[in-house]
Amino acid sequence: MFERVIGQAKAKRILSRAIKKGCLSHAYLFQGLTGVGKTTMAKELAMVLNCISKTGCGECNNCYRIKQGLYPDVLLLKPEGPSIKIDEIRALTNFMGKSSYEGSVKVGIVCKAEKMRDEAANCLLKTLEEPPDNSLLILTTENQYSVLPTIRSRTQRVDFQRLSTEEITGFLNNKGVDPKESLKLAEYSGGSLGKALSLQNSPAMQELFQKANQVLEDLTRLKPPEVIALSSDLGKDRMQTLHFLELLGDALKARGIKQDFSMVFGKQYSITQIAAILNSLEELKLYIEGYGNAQLALEGLFIRICRLSEV
Repeated sequence: MFERVIGQAKAKRILSRAIKKGCLSHAYLFQGLTGVGKTTMAKELAMVLNCISKTGCGECNNCYRIKQGLYPDVLLLKPEGPSIKIDEIRALTNFMGKSSYEGSVKVGIVCKAEKMRDEAANCLLKTLEEPPDNSLLILTTENQYSVLPTIRSRTQRVDFQRLSTEEITGFLNNKGVDPKESLKLAEYSGGSLGKALSLQNSPAMQELFQKANQVLEDLTRLKPPEVIALSSDLGKDRMQTLHFLELLGDALKARGIKQDFSMVFGKQYSITQIAAILNSLEELKLYIEGYGNAQLALEGLFIRICRLSEV
């Protein structure tokens, strides 16, 4: 059961036990980083409940249509803009209130539930308070506290963990990605398979990935004009700079916090020095989010990192 979901042993155990005991909650809140399998798990759970063989086989007509978004008793709601509007939630509650067309259980899945406006979330409350028979509602979010307390209190939370480097590289290797490339993608993904795939498939993210890798491998070997040019290039766009800092931080955590000393930025750094750099990255993100000068901030960061290696 849930074999197609990568990792997430605890979440699998919780849901498998509830299915076997016949005590599934009427509503779940799947919480975890984007790209770690929350929506995949929601679809897999819908397959288990409506599969012809009751196993979530992934091969029968019901499972196939659920995967393709064509099954009439499963509705997947994703935000089409910056927020989930009340009309979209009304359509969902209307769907949930009707009898099943074909399957055993009607399943509604709301992705990024934190994007529900207050009026939309309040519209969902009636369905949560008085759930229709043979229905299941699944909400996904990165952070449970960004969802209204009235919603949280009426759902059962299931936490989804960051994936390990081994889990991500194993998946990518099975897809034919070169093992060395898989390892780099996993290190820069921050435990998100979705981000690893984005880094692999998006030309813009690939370019940013290469620049972050250049910094992590060779920063202390770069000449001052090269550091300035790199800072200028990365600092041209505020969102690009924030993505770069996130990538660099994820890779540094993956590579530099498992041993006393690590070879990063072209030299040996202690775990204490790496912790200081990670703290600087977080401070820099806040500064740039406040519309600080990204280019000058990056130059200052790179200089501090190089000076740390001389201590």
